[in-house]
Amino acid sequence: MALINCSECGKEISDKAQICPNCGNPQNVKSEEYICCPKCHSKELHSEQKGFSGGKALAGAVLTGGIGLLAGTIGSKDVNITCLKCGNKFKAGEALILQSGGYNLPLEIDKDIVELLNNGNRLAAVKVYKDKSGLGLVESKQYIDSICAKHNINTTSNAGGCTSVIVLLIILVTSIVFAIM
Repeated sequence: MALINCSECGKEISDKAQICPNCGNPQNVKSEEYICCPKCHSKELHSEQKGFSGGKALAGAVLTGGIGLLAGTIGSKDVNITCLKCGNKFKAGEALILQSGGYNLPLEIDKDIVELLNNGNRLAAVKVYKDKSGLGLVESKQYIDSICAKHNINTTSNAGGCTSVIVLLIILVTSIVFAIM
């Protein structure tokens, strides 16, 4: 483990730290690109190559003779992608490309999240960020934690340990039900 200086506050921190403990600035954020559905932004995709088309080969053979069998290979290298969440079918070039880490979201979303946190609505802030970024629950919670640290927002309370978990589960189940519909 080595010590580095935070790019935001300049204080020494561990090079393994994801968030500066002094100012909350994200550290070592590796931004990776991934493709997702252009309709629902889901990362749950299935791809398949079209392959040989018997119908095209038959039509080509009827129209032009034996050489027309080659028509069956037209478009056989094309890749079709199907979203497992919403069923949307699209070609590889039509996929939406997003960056992991969610730091490419508009500033208005951060302002909305800070407002929710200031009002004590931590769970709602996690849900908003999760929905807008398309990231998982763990990544969304980590980002909300970094926003809390950066803006010195304390949303912890002694009450509601189990209640918070139940509310979070209700929010997740509700969002899944609406996504399925």
